[in-house]
Amino acid sequence: MYDFNSISSRLLQADFNDYTNVLSKFIAFIKNTPIIIDYIIACGVCDQDLKQEFDEVSRSYGRCIFSLGDTDEEEIRNVFAILNYIAENNIEIHLGVAFGYSSSKKYQDKIKGFNDRVVMVLIHHIERYLTKIGIDMGVDEKIIYSITVQNGQVNIANDNASISATNTVGIDTTQLEKLIQAVRKTADGLSNEDAEILNSNLEVIEEEIKSENPRKGFIKTAVSGLKMLKGTAEFAAAITALIQFINPLL
Repeated sequence: MYDFNSISSRLLQADFNDYTNVLSKFIAFIKNTPIIIDYIIACGVCDQDLKQEFDEVSRSYGRCIFSLGDTDEEEIRNVFAILNYIAENNIEIHLGVAFGYSSSKKYQDKIKGFNDRVVMVLIHHIERYLTKIGIDMGVDEKIIYSITVQNGQVNIANDNASISATNTVGIDTTQLEKLIQAVRKTADGLSNEDAEILNSNLEVIEEEIKSENPRKGFIKTAVSGLKMLKGTAEFAAAITALIQFINPLL
């Protein structure tokens, strides 16, 4: 779930110039993750003539959009097939395919419209499926970490430990920005991979909390990702402060 949410978040926030490249990575992740690709394959094979569909949508100048299907299974297999076709053929959808998904003339808005009405359909189905598997496996039980810093030593406990949440009603976005900046300022020394994970998770948290309908699943996954990172005592303290601040949302 953590890896899927991370790559999904990156795709949803991708600049239109980078979209096809990021989409290819999203598709590659799905194909290389058996638990997800097997689920998609089990939904059947897309029976649409994708070349014809793409030609019609591209040439309609915004008058046509893709037909995704009537059932969950049809949506899953059709959306995946559409996205896979875009990736395999290196199609820049902001130049034609995505015209029908936003009335705005801005390329980025057209990408967002396509994400909202096509990509998110697949993401929601996969997220729900992975959540159900997690519940069946018992991984829905909450593991709460308690992080303390003593003499430069970072101690992490997760056995019946607890983090006291701030007595906050709602989220102060100004304070959230300060806490996120504090985390970034103390992140020196992280490996390139950990730094990328950090930035990805912070972007998810910031984006979701500022949205009208925050997705708790995405926020929880991002928080879990932050907890796995190891850095200086100051970095651990900054992470703890951020998690305590957003804890009321979870």
